[in-house]
Amino acid sequence: MRMGTFRAMFCIDRRRCGQSLVELALTLPVLILLLVVALDFARMFNISMEITDAARAGAQWGAQNRAAAANLLGMEQAACNSMADVPCTPGVDTTASSFCQCAGSSGTISCTSPGSCINVLNFVTVTATTTFTTVVGYPGLPSSIPMSASATMQVQ
Repeated sequence: MRMGTFRAMFCIDRRRCGQSLVELALTLPVLILLLVVALDFARMFNISMEITDAARAGAQWGAQNRAAAANLLGMEQAACNSMADVPCTPGVDTTASSFCQCAGSSGTISCTSPGSCINVLNFVTVTATTTFTTVVGYPGLPSSIPMSASATMQVQ
């Protein structure tokens, strides 16, 4: 097919023949920027869900029984094992703690010597943290965002 035949088929007016190409050249950078922003937002949302699930997994591991609740490193490791796409170090990116309350009270008490409390409730808390880094630096927005999630469960 010759170029003249192509123009005859698709270009009715020679002056408007390049208009579509110019419009594409002007809008393509905006469309690509929107795509990159959407991908960054999706990545941030995915990492947020991942650290939330990791905190829950660590707390669930520690809430099995009192022996597991006392094993802080085990809860931190369980949380790290749950984070597949995020680099994790137990004790750095995940922290665990346990505390006790007297039933019907909101204050914490000592788990080893509860005093006059008869019904001691034991709880574990796991916190998972990471830093999200964007693919591209956006003007006026930080390129890295600290993210954190925490889960608290009662020991069975």
